[in-house]
Order: sequence, then structure tokens, then C-alpha cells
Amino acid sequence: MADNPYSQSSAAPSSAPSAGPGPGMAQCGVTHKWFPEDELIMFQGQLVSAEGKQVLLDRLLTGADVPGAMIRPGVWRRSGCIFLVDGILLGVFSMLLNYLCGVQFGTPMGNTQVLFNQSVASAIAMAAAILYFGLLHGWKGQSLGKMVGNLRVVNLDGTPVSKPQAFARAMAYLFGNILTIPALLLGAIMKNYQIALVGSFLASAWLLADGIAALVDTRMQRTLHDRICGTRVIVIHG
Repeated sequence: MADNPYSQSSAAPSSAPSAGPGPGMAQCGVTHKWFPEDELIMFQGQLVSAEGKQVLLDRLLTGADVPGAMIRPGVWRRSGCIFLVDGILLGVFSMLLNYLCGVQFGTPMGNTQVLFNQSVASAIAMAAAILYFGLLHGWKGQSLGKMVGNLRVVNLDGTPVSKPQAFARAMAYLFGNILTIPALLLGAIMKNYQIALVGSFLASAWLLADGIAALVDTRMQRTLHDRICGTRVIVIHG
């Protein structure tokens, strides 16, 4: 008698993980098992299997941290890395430049030569800061402050930022400070210290807006310069 064609169920393609890597295989970022690449999807910068997707779903429903997901730093952690490490380092360098240019604490700022000297010192300091952040973020996504705090600048999908992107981000971050340079020069030319004060106001306003943008973004904590350049800051090594 002929076999009943319905007596045997058609087996679905197996999605059992491989014992190890091989051609066309990739590792699930959640379960760390190996699967055919076409069975994985990209989520939060990592490849995830069907089994891993269920783990992620369960975690999301309970509000727990997603395994392998990009985690934003706390406000104090990120601010501390910026101001206590990078800020002090660049601040000391800026103070030294001002001293060498004859702009010291208590020096009358209404003097045209003083305003011009300060504009030169500010231009050098800004160039150094752009090089500092651009080179380090372009190299490994971390300034010295971020190294201390185990933080990293990445693209929204978790991939490393490019070198041009890192320099553009540095300029966007320091945009307010950069505006102080033409204000100082214009103040020196027109012999009007009030014009120079406009630069300080613009720098403070940009810094404030930058910080507020990060505070209101409770999901990814993106600043204005992050939004401009398509980046974010995440925690690494836990």
C-alpha cells in the first residue's frame, strides 16, 4: 500500500545553533550562539536570533535592562567626566595661554590690546580643544574623561564614529565658545568691551541649551551636538 503523504509531517527548516562559527554564520548578541546570518536581525547595534528576540521582549515587558543594549550614562556620571577631567585639563591649558598672552586675573578688560590678546588665546585654546576631542573620539570614541568614566561616543546604531564626524562633533560641542572669538576681535576693533561680553553670553547660552537637550532626552540623553552629528554617549564595561 502506498505511503500516505500526510502521515509524515514536513519538517520546518532547523534553526538550531551551530557549535561554532562557519561560512554564513553569525553570533547572536544575546544568547551568544551561532546561527545562519539570514536568521538574525539587527537590534540596538547587535545581531539577535529568534530565541534572543524573545529574551529581549521579556526584558522590555518587565522593564529590565536589555542584554547587550546600549545604556546611557547617568547625568552626574557624564557631567563629572566632562567637567572634572576634560574640563580641568582644557581649563588649565586655557589659563596658561591667557597668562602667556598677558591676560591675567584682574586685568582690566576694557583695554583694546587685552581684548585682542584674549581673542588670540581663545582661538588657540579652541583649536587645541577641537583637536583633543576630534582626535580622541575619532580614534577610540573616548576622551580622557570618558576613559575614566567608561563611556564612549558612538553612532545611533552602536557603530564607531568616523574621524570627520568626531571633528564635526567637537566643533558643534564648542560652538558657543567659538563664537566668543569674533566677538572679542570686534570688541577690540571697535574699542567696546560690551561687544566682547556678547560672546560670553552666547557661549553660556549654547552650553545651557546643550545641557537641557540632554536632560529632556530621558531615553538616550542626547545633547544638541549629539543630535547635530547623529551620535550618542553610552556606558561600556557595565
